[in-house]
Amino acid sequence: MWKLLIFVLFYSHVDGLYEDQIGKFDWRQQHIGLVTQLFWESASGSSSSAGKRLYVSTDSNVIAALNSVNGQIVWRRVFEEERRGEVDDMLYTGNYLLTVLGGNRLQAWQPGSGTIMWEVAMKGETTHTGKVGFAEESGSRGVAVGLSSERVYGVNIRDGTTLWDVELPNSDVVKYKHVQVYDGTVYVVGMTMGAEVKVISIDTDGTVTSTKSVLAAFIRKDTSCEVAENSYLMCVCPSSESLQVISLTQPATFTSTSLQDMGVSEGTVDIISSGSGGTVLSAAGKYVLLVTIATNNKVSIRKQLPKALIANTVTFEDREFLLYLENTGSEEVTVFGIDLETGESLGELGHSFNYAHHNGKPTQFYGLLAKRAKDGKLAYKLAIVSQDYSLQLIHKSGKVGWRREECLAYVYAVEMVDLPVSENQAKFEDEFGSHEDNVVTMFMKRVRTQLSQLQTFIMQQVERLQGVKHHTAIMEGGEEEEDEEDLLRDEFSLHKMVILVTRPGKVLGMRSQTGHIVWQHLVPDLAPFMSFGRQMFMLHTQRTTAHFPHHPQCVVLGKNKASGRGHLYAFNPITAETVSGMSGTGEHLPYSVKQAFVLGTWDENFMKAFIMLDDSHMVRVYPETMKRFVQEHSSTTYMFLADIEHGALNGFRLHPKHSDITVDPVWTVNLQNTRLNMKITNIVSRPANEHIHSVGRVLGDRSVLYKYLNPNLVVITTEGEEPATSQQKAYPVVNVYVVDVVTGHMVFHGNHRKASGPLHVVHSENWVVYGYLNMKQHRYEMAGLEMYEGKIQSNVTAFSSLSAPVTPLVLRHSFIFPLPVASMATTVTEKGITAKDLLIALKNGGIFSLPKAFLDPRRPLAPTQETQEEGTLPYIPELPVHTEGIINYNRTLFHVRGLHTAPTGLESTSLVLAYGLDLFQTRVQPSKMFDVLKEDFEHYVIAIVVLSMLLVSFITKKLASRKALNKQWK
Repeated sequence: MWKLLIFVLFYSHVDGLYEDQIGKFDWRQQHIGLVTQLFWESASGSSSSAGKRLYVSTDSNVIAALNSVNGQIVWRRVFEEERRGEVDDMLYTGNYLLTVLGGNRLQAWQPGSGTIMWEVAMKGETTHTGKVGFAEESGSRGVAVGLSSERVYGVNIRDGTTLWDVELPNSDVVKYKHVQVYDGTVYVVGMTMGAEVKVISIDTDGTVTSTKSVLAAFIRKDTSCEVAENSYLMCVCPSSESLQVISLTQPATFTSTSLQDMGVSEGTVDIISSGSGGTVLSAAGKYVLLVTIATNNKVSIRKQLPKALIANTVTFEDREFLLYLENTGSEEVTVFGIDLETGESLGELGHSFNYAHHNGKPTQFYGLLAKRAKDGKLAYKLAIVSQDYSLQLIHKSGKVGWRREECLAYVYAVEMVDLPVSENQAKFEDEFGSHEDNVVTMFMKRVRTQLSQLQTFIMQQVERLQGVKHHTAIMEGGEEEEDEEDLLRDEFSLHKMVILVTRPGKVLGMRSQTGHIVWQHLVPDLAPFMSFGRQMFMLHTQRTTAHFPHHPQCVVLGKNKASGRGHLYAFNPITAETVSGMSGTGEHLPYSVKQAFVLGTWDENFMKAFIMLDDSHMVRVYPETMKRFVQEHSSTTYMFLADIEHGALNGFRLHPKHSDITVDPVWTVNLQNTRLNMKITNIVSRPANEHIHSVGRVLGDRSVLYKYLNPNLVVITTEGEEPATSQQKAYPVVNVYVVDVVTGHMVFHGNHRKASGPLHVVHSENWVVYGYLNMKQHRYEMAGLEMYEGKIQSNVTAFSSLSAPVTPLVLRHSFIFPLPVASMATTVTEKGITAKDLLIALKNGGIFSLPKAFLDPRRPLAPTQETQEEGTLPYIPELPVHTEGIINYNRTLFHVRGLHTAPTGLESTSLVLAYGLDLFQTRVQPSKMFDVLKEDFEHYVIAIVVLSMLLVSFITKKLASRKALNKQWK
């Protein structure tokens, strides 16, 4: 009883526990991905409640609800990666959200909270794209219709009970792609390539009323078909440049309408959307058509919009309206509307809004109309999905309400660049940067610099006394925030410019301390490479900000979307300005790139050459002016190519040939085992910005074990399968190789039987850590290996792969890791003094920081005095996962694609950026913050102690001198 009394008395004084460190040195951005379907919230009781939320599905396996006022995520459901979690189709009924996942999972969600109501497993292949429909019956009873590759289901929308299911005929040959509910009948449409279209009619009680097949020899891979005007099937046939239409209610034969007869002479068309008022077509991506289907299935143009970027039909109060966008300025777009019933333009529209170049072209367009309460005029909201994957909302006379940069959910390359120094620091650089100035000139520069510093200091103090604050309006929500400090390097270089390259070809510059976007630029023709089954860009820094007055420069390499050949874009990472001689759309290379890298040395302008090997084995250099510089260093420059499918490595050396540069083959290594069919899955080298502080490891007996620090090593992993025999079944095999890519010398080879990927590899200094799935024990394991030369160092000054190869001592151990891993990386510091931490992105959404000491292969089974004195931990098979090591606290991160680390001016601190569906940035201190005083350090106490000691020493000095004087007089 007394416990209950205490709880009641103190209940109002307990609010919760606060994690005071969250958000102090880290930030997180949550995204949803590229929107594929969008529905406005329907009115419930009054029209004022319509459009308060947007329900979306994306190609990142996400469904979500967004607040239409500020664009914030109300709720979000992230599904599994790969095919199982893909959202094939989504439908909003007003009271439910219906989705089909992975081709065979029909689900219903509560729109207000995102709570799942029920799920039905449909029989069918996961490779099939599932569809969902809704049939409303009398008495407010509804039937959710789900289509899989083999069957069509009717499910009670309230409780998820299956009311009926119909097996689809010839499902192994016919591909059923569409389900449409019209006038109380369910129509299922299937297609056989080059043969026929099958239309099956089913009543809402599950009775099949008709099954008809229609000849359709025009059906090919490039033929796109959609349900038009609710009761027709419209197909775009590029080969014959025609539209093929058939009625679903009375399927007989397809009626062809020539595109040339419709006035479309610029190639094919794409179906954008369709409603009861007509179908919106995009003609060759240049203008928009609104077409209708007559009773004879002929297609006619109802409205031609030659200047429209995109259009869509909107239903309001049982009337059809056409809304469309036109480009009316350099960065200005105007919205127009037409009443399809009367053909009159909507006077309430005609508003213009800002539409930046970096958004690209609008790709999807969703409109919502409503009546204003004060005057009864039409009001609107527009949701626009652009080429750069951004989602923005327009309302209130053309005002941009908010914009979500969803391209950040598809980051494929990251680089962190130091910010430039201030103007005064640059003047100091200028003072000592010239060798031609005499003493007087340098003295005058010093005086001007000091006066400039004094002027800047006085202006800052005056502004602080006057309380001057600079504000800038932000677009999201129209709020205001204080202007951030200039893009200048801070004292410890903790703030950096984060360069991100995303899938749509958009390059962004972001502040590392806040995550705010500084600049963004769209390269519309830039697309990612496909490497090891993953999409990627190549992003390199050719010149940093440390070389004033030269501007920094970065280069990104991808492939051209149209030709598939190389596409290159070079820019200033601080200001986003393109380099001289390059357009904003980048440079379309007339060749395909097989290999590319940045030369390790720079020229007299501190520029590193970007070297590319084309498909004819000719070496290309960017910028072209550095070609002679590369020729001078060609004798010491090597590269290698990897044949992923056949497991072969080929090493080359650069060879100048007249005015060109070619490559000479040097070595070949075949990692293929034809019986196992091994494929290369990873090639990992050491980080380019890594510094090694210690070349050896001090043992317990005071001797030194020297590290094998070969900078030319790469780690290569291959995966295959041991074929089945009469004694055992087939099982997967994993191989790990460490190869010197200058000479082709194989330093190490490890084999794991009954193990599979995905493999995650970290390579740093003289050690390698990789993780794999143990199929025999059904657990995730990590292996750590370290390479040593021994107790005598062979190369004291510099390492050379061309000297006699040293066979290193390779130590390795395997450990059990209890959680599945999404990605791995290691911390990087400025001088390499700080101990290393292994950063592990977990599938459960955490980022775990594990000290490298736990993966030390020298961990002994039985500790000795020497190992204890050395500080080596005893060997335990299980690696610990403690909650204190989760550096993102409770901020769950979904679908982490990679981790990027960068050093700072503080040796103890390393920056970490996790990117995937979400972005998360923080600081880590593997050896604690040993080079900075703690926040709670008692500055006043230590100051008082120091002053007291000074005072005591002064007094004692006086007393001692007086005592010595008195002693002399005695």
